Amino acid sequence: MGKWFKIGLALGGGGARGLAHLGVLCALERGKIPIDILTGTSMGALVGGVFALNPRCDFLVERFRRYLESKEFQKTNPDFLREPEQETKQTLKGIFHRFSAFIKKGVFYSQSLTRKAPISEEEFVQNISFLLDPVDMGKTQIPLAVVALDLKSGEEVVLKEGPLQKTVSASCAIPGILPPVILGDRVLVDGGWINRVPVGPLRKMGADFAIAVDVAEGVNESLDFETGLDIVLRTNDITQHSLSQLQLKEADIVIRPDLTGIRWSDFHRFEDCLKAGEDAAQAQTEEIRSLIRRKKMKKALSFRSCFPSS
Repeated sequence: MGKWFKIGLALGGGGARGLAHLGVLCALERGKIPIDILTGTSMGALVGGVFALNPRCDFLVERFRRYLESKEFQKTNPDFLREPEQETKQTLKGIFHRFSAFIKKGVFYSQSLTRKAPISEEEFVQNISFLLDPVDMGKTQIPLAVVALDLKSGEEVVLKEGPLQKTVSASCAIPGILPPVILGDRVLVDGGWINRVPVGPLRKMGADFAIAVDVAEGVNESLDFETGLDIVLRTNDITQHSLSQLQLKEADIVIRPDLTGIRWSDFHRFEDCLKAGEDAAQAQTEEIRSLIRRKKMKKALSFRSCFPSS
């Protein structure tokens, strides 16, 4: 018989910033807050997949630490898209900094015009295989769903069955960097483009209490809009941010780790992301416990009202 009250955790996308999810899971484990259902988008799907298979924080952290040190990761690390550290930025003079950034990103854009992605499908599979076992989603210890975007229909696709490696790959397939994943007649890419933190799917899977973890970068107000491309990218950021805020309203509580200064490609900041996730979740542990108690009481009372004593 299933649990009468289920706690769900929705892990959002954000590239390297999603490494903070590991810290959140560690803090929840220490706080004895059980997770009964998991959903994830992009990096959240990858972290969720590893944890759903073996829900132990020490295993999760060690597996990711080894992965980031592996030759598989080094082959695919999108370092050429990483911005310079703030200290370095200050030493680069105006036109030189802009020109070097243009050249680096120009390599990426030119590859995008001739290939689906600079990272091959084979390299992508090797990376996923390092972290996830070749099992069906139904074999995970914690029920898991991951979100992807279907390029053909434009629809959100919630994947709850099928090969775990392939479904997580679909949720992580960043357009232009990682190749789309074909599942049946669908062409799937990173779910963050349509549902950055999948709280809705968590509710549909039966979560009575929904915890969301948002690691996405906020809308930066200090940017300059000097080119048409700057303006296009800015409007896309605003659209995604607004959609995400609406979707997050379905959560009972949102954990937002302080990841100031950490970009989506800063995988070398593993320890910083881990600590940020731990600190944020630990700071909200008592509030989460209190909200869970209230929700449990409300559900118990609703049960009693359905079966009045004679």
